[in-house]
Amino acid sequence: MVPRHPIPVAILALAACGRNHPPPDERTAPSASVVAIGVTLGGCEDLDVCRKECDAGSADRCRRLGVTYAFGQGVDKDEGRATALYGQACDMGDGPACVFAGQMHEYAHGIPKDDARAATLYGRACDLRWAAGCYNLAIMVDRGRGVPQDRARAADLYQMACTAGAKQACDKAKELYELRTK
Repeated sequence: MVPRHPIPVAILALAACGRNHPPPDERTAPSASVVAIGVTLGGCEDLDVCRKECDAGSADRCRRLGVTYAFGQGVDKDEGRATALYGQACDMGDGPACVFAGQMHEYAHGIPKDDARAATLYGRACDLRWAAGCYNLAIMVDRGRGVPQDRARAADLYQMACTAGAKQACDKAKELYELRTK
């Protein structure tokens, strides 16, 4: 089994960059989306080994196999399969995979758009203390996409993301906290 190396929060925070401004077309992913992160984290060089290790319970290998299919790295691109692999890794407790799966659902990459499922996956990533999950969930809660709009909860989620290192969340948390006191 390949040892799991922690992934810096700064890399994962990229998942949320540019998301405070809705994209011109809601079907379009933000400029720093799953693509930027997926390439940073890498895919599988040996597909057979990755598949075996994923099947044996390696969340890291399932996530990397998902990246491989999401970007067609040595295989036919299959975003539906990638989403399933991200979901499998998320179920094993892999925070980045939860963020990736959430983005696949939020932006309909190979699967139907499902904001409620995306919010659930971002929440799971947040529970696993991944800043990008908290930040992405905060945006959805702030806007009422897939979940009821709740500015107080959004402020708390932005603050969690800020504390975890997603600096772009700090200003948004401050802004929403100030609105509460007015």
